[in-house]
This record gives sequence, structure tokens and C-alpha cells, in this order.
Amino acid sequence: MIRIAVAGAPLSTPSPGGSLAGVKHCAKLGIPAMEVEFVQGVRMKDELAKEVGAEAKRLDISLSVHGPYFINLCGDDELKMKNTHRHILSSAQAAHYLHASPVVFHPGFYQGREKKECERRAKKELEAILERMASAGFDDVVLGAELTGKKSAYGDVDEIIELARHFGLGKLQPVIDFGHYHARVGRIRTKEDYEKILDKFEGALGPDFKKSFHCHYSEIQYTEAGEGKHMPIGSLEEAKKSGADLNAPKGAGGPPHLPLLQVLHERKYQGTVVCESPAMEKDVLTMWKALQKTDKN
Repeated sequence: MIRIAVAGAPLSTPSPGGSLAGVKHCAKLGIPAMEVEFVQGVRMKDELAKEVGAEAKRLDISLSVHGPYFINLCGDDELKMKNTHRHILSSAQAAHYLHASPVVFHPGFYQGREKKECERRAKKELEAILERMASAGFDDVVLGAELTGKKSAYGDVDEIIELARHFGLGKLQPVIDFGHYHARVGRIRTKEDYEKILDKFEGALGPDFKKSFHCHYSEIQYTEAGEGKHMPIGSLEEAKKSGADLNAPKGAGGPPHLPLLQVLHERKYQGTVVCESPAMEKDVLTMWKALQKTDKN
């Protein structure tokens, strides 16, 4: 079964907001999953994480975590690497008490380094981080290396597949961001485009890849450098109506959501699609209702 998640507490969550109120509001809206956002740092205390996790379990809301944006596994600055470890470990600690998985993170930046050198550094640092997670009792949490949207960022398709292959899906899984793929790798327009992407991951990682699938989705604005910004569902149709060149190096619109949901349904994927649309719950519910309709057909 696939669930559609909102990225953070829904916009309409009653004041003062927060993750606990967000989980309760998801249940009220009929949203089955939520990504807890720690993108600016982890400030959630353990007791609150336990409370949020218990409420999510009671309400049958699946949780995942997005770690801070400040992570860079490829760098050589000692202080920044220490902080990278801290950001991932604190995210894993919160996820443990939230009963949330995976902890999604952006792996890093090339900063002029060769791809293989970044891979070597990332594996070395992740090995140490995973050992510390196990020692602390947080090895129930899986890390999720996200497909990055900027061409300057470490974390392309082959790189996140290699990290998952190296550590195993029980410790680290690849998180496809289809908006990032659309911006960085190539335009996604059809069901066949989605099938080719998933074929690559399934071929490299085997059948277990489908059993605990986690991905991000939004329509996106893109530039020559890759990702621009997230866009609401409908931007692709607006671009078509305006006569925009959908193959231009800069633009907005896509990838489409319905072919993705169709492929995941047909292939019997299990897991979560986090909808990162700025319209948040509006587009989450659009996708969730479309998926439920697909399931009935």
C-alpha cells in the first residue's frame, strides 16, 4: 500500500501549530502520512517526540523525517563534518522516538571534487554515523539518501543507488525525488518515463526496493543548474496552455502525478510518497484521492 504524506504540518493546522497538532489535523483531513520537518535543525525534545509518535500510532498516521539542510558528507572541514554527524544523529534520535522512518537527507556537495572521492568520503562518514546510531539504540531507523536537484550536489541516481547497495536497504535506502529528477536528469512526461526510472532502481537493488519505498514528489521550476523551486499541481497544464516549450532548459511544469501513481499501483509498491507542493494539503488530498480511485479500478 502506498500512502501520500504532507511535508510538515498542514497549512490549515490550528495555531500554534507544530508536529503534534499537525498529526491530529492530518487525521481530521484524511491525510494518512506526514513528514516531520527538521530542515532548519532538530529542536524537538525526546518527550515531545514520544508524544507525537504515540498519537500518530493511535491515529494511524505514518511518519518520516527530513533532516537539516546543512548536511555535507563530502567536505573536509572538521567542524562542519562534526556538525553533519550531529544533524544526522539528532534526526535519527528524534525519528526513533517518533517511530518514524526513514530520515531523509541531502548527501552533500562536490565542491570541485571528483565523484569517486565524494563517494569514498560519504561512505566513510556514514559508516561511522551508522555505528553510532547502533550504539545509541537508534538502528531501528533507516537513513534515506535523497536524489538531489542541483547538478552541483552529490546524490545523483547512480550515487544514491550505490550508497543503498553498499550499506543495504535495512540501513540506508535511496529516496527518489521525482521533481529533482525532472529538473536535474531529464524531463518526466509519461508512465513509461516513470517505469524506466523505477526499472533502474529495481534492477540494482532487487525486489526489496518496492517493499519499503519512500519518495518525494512535486511539480517543479527548473533551470540549467537543475532545481529551481517546488510548484503546485497544475503548473504543467498551465505551461501547456501557454504554449511554453516543455523541453527548454528553463521553465516550470511537471512531472505529472497521475502516471506515477498508476505505476506504483500496478507494481504493488509499499511505502510513502511525500508531496512537497507549496499547496500542501490541497495537493496531498488530490493525490491521495487519485490513488484511492486507482486502487478501486
